[in-house]
Amino acid sequence: MNQIKDFFEYIFNIVKIWVIIQPWEQGLIVRKGKRIRKVNGGIYFKIPYLDSVYVQEVRLRIVQITMQTLTTQDNQTLTINSAVGFKITDLEKLYQTLFHPDGTISNMAMAICAEHIFKTRLGDVKPNTIEEVVLQKLNEKDYGLKFEYYKITNFAAVKTFRLIQDGQSWIANDLQTTTKR
Repeated sequence: MNQIKDFFEYIFNIVKIWVIIQPWEQGLIVRKGKRIRKVNGGIYFKIPYLDSVYVQEVRLRIVQITMQTLTTQDNQTLTINSAVGFKITDLEKLYQTLFHPDGTISNMAMAICAEHIFKTRLGDVKPNTIEEVVLQKLNEKDYGLKFEYYKITNFAAVKTFRLIQDGQSWIANDLQTTTKR
């Protein structure tokens, strides 16, 4: 039953001649892949098959950045978790500059953080300094985004140990092979 319902919704959305943009969203209506019109909250008419509509929320977004294990200039190990908060200010600029904003922002913030820590001795590493450096560098380029904050959520200068997974699975596979003979 759900498949039939989904099919009719799909057909209805293809021939629908309007789009509703909520007050907290911005949209782009692209006609025949050439003309771009930026729209804010409201009802807009579109021509099926000729117009493509892209809608994004412009409220504050938060990207959780995965744990980073970094080495300082004096070969000490730091483990950091962080988050970036940003808003879309210009949807057209965003679509023209970044493909996948969340992943790109995460990677840029991680790279800036790593670069700063690689150049700094452990005794001189301060979370608030890292936050300021990353936020300043993120805001240097115009992607149609405004970076509201970069915050470190976990910060630890500890000795870390890494297990080599491939080596362990190779040993386990080798043992299984020898016991079957």
